[in-house]
Amino acid sequence: MSCWRQVPDEQSYGVAIYNFSLEGEHKIKFMCGDAVHIWEECDDWFRGCLVNDRNVVGIFPKTYIYIKECTVDKSYINLTEYAGDAAATPLFILKQPPIVHEITSVLREWGSHWKKFYVTHNRNFSLIQKQIYELISHRSKIRSGTLPTDELRRITKQVTNEIDMGNKTLGLDMVVRDKHGNLLNPDNTSTIDLYNHHKNATERMNLPKTETKETVVKTAIQQFSHIFIVSVKNFTCKMNEDAELLMTLYDAKDYKPITESYVVRWSKDGLMRDLDQMHNLRVMFTDLGKKDLERERIYLVCYVIRIGSMDTKEPDHRRSSMTMISKVSVKDGMRRPFGVAAKDVTGYMNGKAESDLEQEFSIPFYSCEKDNLEQTLRKIMNKDPKNEFKQNQCLFVSWKLLHGDVKQVREENPHLVLGNVAIARKMGFPEVILPGDVRNDLYLMLQQGEFPKGNKTSDKNVEVIVKVCNEGGEQIPGVIYLGGDAEPMDEYHSVIYYHEDKPQWFETFKVAIPIEEFKTSHLKFYFKHRSSNEMKDKNEKPFALSYVKLMQDVGTTLRDSEHSLVVYKIDHKKFNDYSTDYFDLPSTTDELKSSSNKAQVPGLFYTGKESFVIRSNICSTKLTQNVDLLGLLNWSTHKDTLRQSLESLKVVIEHKGEEVVKFFQDILDALFDILMDNADTEMYDELVFQCLLAVIGLVSNNWKYQHFEPVLDLYIKESFSATLAYRKLIAVMYKYVTNIYDKSDREQLYKTMRSLQYIIRFITRSRLLYIKMHHTDVNDDFNQILKELLDGIVQLMCEQSDNTLREQGACLKYLPTTIPDILEVYDAKQLSLFFFDMLSNIPQGKLTKQKMMTTDDIVHSQLFIYPECRKILMPYITSQIKRLVEQTEEGQSIPGQDGRKPNQSVAKVARLLGETEQKINEHRGHSEEVNSRNNKVELCMKTLSDALNLLFRNDIGPTFNDIMEIVYVDLRMIVQSYINMDKQSPLTGNVVAIMIDIFRQISLDHYEKYIKQFHSQMAIKEFLNEIVIVFKGLVSEPAFPPDWCEMIMLQNSVILKALGFCSRTIRDYFFEDFNQQAWSNFFHSAIAFMTQPALQLETFSPNKRLRILKRYKDMRREMGFEVRSMWFNLGQNKLKFVPSLVGLILEMTLIPEPELRKATIPIFFDMMQCEFYSSKFAVESFGDTKRDSSHIKANFNEFEDAMIVKLDTLVEGGGGDDSYKDLFYDIMMAMCSQHAALKDGVRFVDMIKRLMERLLEYRNIINDENKENRMSCIVNLLDFYSEINRKEMYIRYVNKLYDLHVECGNYTEAAYTLQLHSKLLNWSDDMLPLLLKTDRYTNIQTHRQLKEALYEHIIKDYSRGNMWECALEKCQELVKQYQEETFEYEQLSQMHRKMADFYDNIMKKMRSKPEYFRVGYFGLGFPKFLQNKIFVYRGKDYERISEFSSRILNEFPHAQPLNTLAPPERDIMESCGQYIQINKVDPVMDEKTQRFSGKPVAEQIVTYYKVNHVSKFQYSRPFTRKDPNIETGNEFAHLWLERTIMTTTYPLPGILRWFPVNSVEKYEISPLRNAIETMDNSNKELRDLFLQYNKDKSLNLNPLSLKLTGIVDPAVMGGIMNYENAFFTPEYIQNNPDDDMLIQKLKDLIAEQIPLLEVCIQIHGERSSPSLHGLQKRLENCFETMKEDVVEKYGKKTCDLKIENAVTIRRHYSMAADYKGLRDSPGFDPGSRGRVPSITSRAVQVTSLRTLTSLSFSTSSPQFASKSGVNNATKNSLLSPSRSSNSSLSSKRGSKTPKDKRKSNKVENSSSPNTSLGATQWYTADHENNTTASITPNGTPIFELRQELTPQRPLRSEVEKEKRLSRPNSGQYSRPPSISLNTTTAYSSGNSSNRDSIGTTDSSISEEDLAPPPLPLKSREVEYCNLPLPAGVNLHPKAIK
Repeated sequence: MSCWRQVPDEQSYGVAIYNFSLEGEHKIKFMCGDAVHIWEECDDWFRGCLVNDRNVVGIFPKTYIYIKECTVDKSYINLTEYAGDAAATPLFILKQPPIVHEITSVLREWGSHWKKFYVTHNRNFSLIQKQIYELISHRSKIRSGTLPTDELRRITKQVTNEIDMGNKTLGLDMVVRDKHGNLLNPDNTSTIDLYNHHKNATERMNLPKTETKETVVKTAIQQFSHIFIVSVKNFTCKMNEDAELLMTLYDAKDYKPITESYVVRWSKDGLMRDLDQMHNLRVMFTDLGKKDLERERIYLVCYVIRIGSMDTKEPDHRRSSMTMISKVSVKDGMRRPFGVAAKDVTGYMNGKAESDLEQEFSIPFYSCEKDNLEQTLRKIMNKDPKNEFKQNQCLFVSWKLLHGDVKQVREENPHLVLGNVAIARKMGFPEVILPGDVRNDLYLMLQQGEFPKGNKTSDKNVEVIVKVCNEGGEQIPGVIYLGGDAEPMDEYHSVIYYHEDKPQWFETFKVAIPIEEFKTSHLKFYFKHRSSNEMKDKNEKPFALSYVKLMQDVGTTLRDSEHSLVVYKIDHKKFNDYSTDYFDLPSTTDELKSSSNKAQVPGLFYTGKESFVIRSNICSTKLTQNVDLLGLLNWSTHKDTLRQSLESLKVVIEHKGEEVVKFFQDILDALFDILMDNADTEMYDELVFQCLLAVIGLVSNNWKYQHFEPVLDLYIKESFSATLAYRKLIAVMYKYVTNIYDKSDREQLYKTMRSLQYIIRFITRSRLLYIKMHHTDVNDDFNQILKELLDGIVQLMCEQSDNTLREQGACLKYLPTTIPDILEVYDAKQLSLFFFDMLSNIPQGKLTKQKMMTTDDIVHSQLFIYPECRKILMPYITSQIKRLVEQTEEGQSIPGQDGRKPNQSVAKVARLLGETEQKINEHRGHSEEVNSRNNKVELCMKTLSDALNLLFRNDIGPTFNDIMEIVYVDLRMIVQSYINMDKQSPLTGNVVAIMIDIFRQISLDHYEKYIKQFHSQMAIKEFLNEIVIVFKGLVSEPAFPPDWCEMIMLQNSVILKALGFCSRTIRDYFFEDFNQQAWSNFFHSAIAFMTQPALQLETFSPNKRLRILKRYKDMRREMGFEVRSMWFNLGQNKLKFVPSLVGLILEMTLIPEPELRKATIPIFFDMMQCEFYSSKFAVESFGDTKRDSSHIKANFNEFEDAMIVKLDTLVEGGGGDDSYKDLFYDIMMAMCSQHAALKDGVRFVDMIKRLMERLLEYRNIINDENKENRMSCIVNLLDFYSEINRKEMYIRYVNKLYDLHVECGNYTEAAYTLQLHSKLLNWSDDMLPLLLKTDRYTNIQTHRQLKEALYEHIIKDYSRGNMWECALEKCQELVKQYQEETFEYEQLSQMHRKMADFYDNIMKKMRSKPEYFRVGYFGLGFPKFLQNKIFVYRGKDYERISEFSSRILNEFPHAQPLNTLAPPERDIMESCGQYIQINKVDPVMDEKTQRFSGKPVAEQIVTYYKVNHVSKFQYSRPFTRKDPNIETGNEFAHLWLERTIMTTTYPLPGILRWFPVNSVEKYEISPLRNAIETMDNSNKELRDLFLQYNKDKSLNLNPLSLKLTGIVDPAVMGGIMNYENAFFTPEYIQNNPDDDMLIQKLKDLIAEQIPLLEVCIQIHGERSSPSLHGLQKRLENCFETMKEDVVEKYGKKTCDLKIENAVTIRRHYSMAADYKGLRDSPGFDPGSRGRVPSITSRAVQVTSLRTLTSLSFSTSSPQFASKSGVNNATKNSLLSPSRSSNSSLSSKRGSKTPKDKRKSNKVENSSSPNTSLGATQWYTADHENNTTASITPNGTPIFELRQELTPQRPLRSEVEKEKRLSRPNSGQYSRPPSISLNTTTAYSSGNSSNRDSIGTTDSSISEEDLAPPPLPLKSREVEYCNLPLPAGVNLHPKAIK
């Protein structure tokens, strides 16, 4: 059996390459791409875990995993105590390029953010997606290993830029890199460097993309050297002979070519001759300068020259196909003009347009007809582009402008210049001449000539043949080139123009002769006639000759200009072609005119008729045309003119710099040779020195020649050999330095200072060569003469005159650059003393900035590396920095002797130097950032930064004393500078970095020494306060951006170290002589440090958290232990910090770090003890209470108050959690319970625990969209603060609750909430205590003022909520105050008017009646304040059960609705899920409203009290119980109701729209009583319908039609027959003898319905339209049949309703006694009534019930709910049928949504008359009302519900089943709100109505409920159905309306 083997670390990391989801024990599942940590292996299986989730452990197949070699960093495992389980994962470092590893980690981190962007629809989603794809692509390319080095470098740079930009977009931390793109390690990087890298990275990322492109050009070569690369694609032109394409760049303004020609040889077949170059015909036109690109018009020109015979002949196809057009070879063929192609490329040159080699351009080709090539070109250039026509003959090319020289272009664009790309150079020197660029090119242009035809009949066909010959007349082969990179030729043949006596060629070619042959060479021109006849042409010989020498007699080359040559006719009979006798003849016309030589040469004769003009241009780095320069180089041959040559050299250097650099080394050799040749005399020393300065200045100060500086350096290092030159150079320098009053010498001194670096280098090199040569004898006076020179410089710097400002400034600028050279021959310590003396002796206020810049250069120099040198220089540097900074901060200038301001010095230097002030400040060694700064403070900070940066190094020797010097002098200055400076200043970050770096580098010894140097404790205290305050400011308002993570963490580590130092000082110096401010500042700073966002590790990603922990650990823990130590070291002084430190300590303990919490929570107990044992008397101390225990305060009230206030604020702000609550409770309870005296602490701890529970609940939902949950939590907090009597906190949350209500539009609840505040006030003029004040009224001072203001606000909110009755109560209270207390009659008048308006509103304005809903929240998935609790909700205006249910379920999208009203099972209540039960309930009118009894009260008044100020609510649930004594299938005989009455904790409305239920009771209603209630309700509906239609003739008749049809024509529903078969049978009467009265009551109700139906049918007939006459007839017929049957069975009854407009006020009698009798009757069974355990919870949503019986719930439909107020005048009974939601509509209206029904309601109400103010009702008091509450309290209507609740439509089978079960025999069935016996029989008075009095009703049904229309008989929905049924589906077909 195989065993498991451990996998080595390097093989322990793998990546899944397939999905693995095999079911089975111990197998893990993963997706493709998941990383796994492999522990063990066995055969084909691995065992391990997922890297991202170590809890997923198991086995998986090897074939599914790709192993990646890695190294494992297990140091992270040791961080488990800090980071928890996440740290147990080792860090895998894959063996791949660092950039690949970085891309991988970045992609993983970005992935999670990218998904969040998708979920939140963030606009950056697409951007991050694009960047992720690009990084994946780059990673693949890098891992492929096929990229060349330059491409890899480019992609790496691009990747780092994309990562940085992506991190910025995602808000992640900035990644800091070095210049190579590698990640920086903060441990090995100085603070200053780290800051600079952060700053540079930020600036780079903030640059726009366009600006980034421009910054690519940086070097001088890239700025002033450019290449125009051209690629030839094709040339489409019909040719019968081969051709040459000569391409060049052409200046269209000056009409001259700019570059050499690029030659392409094109065959007559339409292809290039060299097929190998078919796809690589490219040329680089190089050496283009900035001025070349700025030319006005630049053309790309292509000359096409045909190679062949004189005349072009068409091929003869009729002859043999093998016949050739011409047998002339290309070599022997004539060069004939063919045409020109040209295109303007100016826009591409100057950068206005861009192109790429992939973009192709067509250049039209124009053939030469009668014009020469130049004329054709000029016509093209002068032609209007708009009129250009396109020809089929075109040259197709592409081009691109590149920046830099050839070497740079090849490096940066290798793909463009692959292979042998031709180079065509500019015909002249580039703007930047590079060393090593050796050229010796002569460009010759054949311009024109004149050759008369003589005695010939036609002009000649002249061809010019050019040869290069030596002094012996021998031809030099292979030195002529047609163009760049063309093949060399022995001789050049010009283009031949047919019969042209004045040909104009303008042809240019290059002659490149070796330098050794150039001086003796000459050009020979032969002129030959070419015949079109081949035979004649072979015999043609040159007819003339010209020549010109390349070197002039004075030794210079041929001038760059036109040359008119003398043409000599040739007599071939006498002429010797190999003779050089023609040298005796003049070569040019100028020589001919000036020469008197009449020499003659056989065979040559001059006629004067012919002429020939050429132009020459020499580009040579070896030959010169300058006579003066040549004289200096040859000085040894004519020493008598040496002085003149030296003077001339200075002029040449000034005006002909390019000539000088060509002979740079030769000139230097000549100068030093002159110096050494005159070693014994000083005759030429000064003059040579001046020439040397000029040469040095040329290469060091002129940007065109700056690349010759390395040549100068190389010359000094390798070629310079003047061993004694140092003496002469020092002597001349000393003369200039000491003779500063001579103006000419001052000028030379200035030039000397500008060239000081190279002069010193020459001196030191000369000295070293001397030592090397005389190594045995070096004890000479060199040190003395050099010291004299340095002393002279010191004296120069002491000069106070403005005349020497320029020289002094130049000295300060350039002298530090000489330090490395001087150190080679001079002692470093002596040199340090020199610089110290020089800088110290500069007059105050003079050259201040330049002095600081020099100081900074010294810091950067090699001198500062030596400890002994730093010891000399550091005191000056630190004191100078301190002086300048302090004077600047104080607003003082740095005065000089003449009172100048410091900036005037630099300004004057700039003026004298003739340069800008910025240029003055530029000096070597400064970064670009410093170069642009002009502020002294910036320079000081820069210098100090550089010094600290250097001291951070480990290779510069001991630095203790240097750091000590900085601490002594500059630390306090830096701290105060930060305190005083504008925090928005760009210098702030640099100052903070310096301060952090100082504290980072100082040790405890440094700190203790620094503290000891203070002379008093006051000074120490001031310093400590400054430091601590600065540290607090840095962590509270960081000086660095939040994404500078590395910088911020380094800052925090330094602050932690520094605060540790401070705590030692505070304990040592300020405990005995206690200073509360010092201790307090420390506590504030330390806790601010711990609570800063940058240290809250739990908010970071796991990778970031582990990275921080590995480097810094959890700094909060270390600081927390320091705070704990400091607290317990306070001793008896602790009381001074109670309760002031309670909030801070609490904030510290809330940090989610377990060990920190355990260590710091006991501080609270210590605080409690401190206050408990403190004295009651302020004058006594802690020790006094020990002596007299009776003075002990014995409480900790102040601590408790502070704890509650701070805890509330901090927990709400996000602090604390359940674990903290439990830990606090355990620790504090253990300590308090064990303390003998602090027993009250137990109460306190328990109170804090309860408070935290409520605060955590509130915080968890504070940002929830569900504002109702927030309201509930606020109310819980209100109850708590009320319980513990914390008025200020109570008022705080009252205002929060008020604002929430107003935000939700709950104005009634808002008024009730604000009323809580008013109850805390009284009607007095006492001053308002601080605890009762509110931010809402800041200027109010007394109780009365605030209470009055609150009342006005309350009244306003009540009015907005239509609660005018409540508003009147407050108005009446204010009226009493105005009338009896304050006598403010004006206010009283306004209040009475307002009250009048409220009374009018009550009687005239319509307002909606709220509906109430029961909501049960079951399950532990809800918040704690909702779990397993039941609430009653007050619905919003016009909100029905369906809308309410949707709203509640939307708030809990994961909740499941319960479909039954049965109590949930235990498993549901204990599950982790969410279950919601919702149903509608009816309010039970408050029994206290007895004041209406016996009085006629308007229905508007009564209706209000029915639905407001109620705390009891009821609902009914139907169920079936078989009676064994009744054997019938009639369901009505077995249909019982279970009625539930709930009581809420507070009446509604209140401060919430819901309250929990605190008590529940249930009882049952028998089937007979249910039938009576139903029948009674049906009669009342008929009565109400009649009253409505009798009053308002405009009402829609449909509701009445449906109601009547459902009763008189029940069809299949059975009608009243159902009741007769159920209750009127002998069997039922016999088995239920006690129900006689109830049976009679039901019979009476049936009989009473007949007269009601009669008047309703009558009014229906009067209102019906002709289309309803058929229905009316049907109703009348059915009614007659029904009436006859009922009268016969139950007698005839009458009613008092008449069809008239007048309304009779009816008197109502209470039926309490009758109802009581019914209750006591045998048929009533209250035994099933039980009490449900009181459940206090809130409401949620559930779907409504559909009842098994047909209940008239139409009164709650939107149409008639709004009409209830309109028809009050016609209503004569108080109780109305039960209200319903929109579920009771008919099949025709059932499909309407609540919104649609409200709309239709508004339309129908538009014509309704106003409510009659006289509509009243009589009420009789009955003291027996209360006795019936337990049975049917106050006669509330019975709610018939079926058992099942469902949010969906029932299935069809269920519907059919319900139809069958609910089919009664008779047509009337309704539920009475009470068992009312108001009939004309013996059971009641004859004139009583079927309404109960207020005393016997508990119904929630108001008069307004009469308004909604009745439902049709066959398509009814019952109240608790929240979804409409399809048309035609009837749940209760047997129900009777």
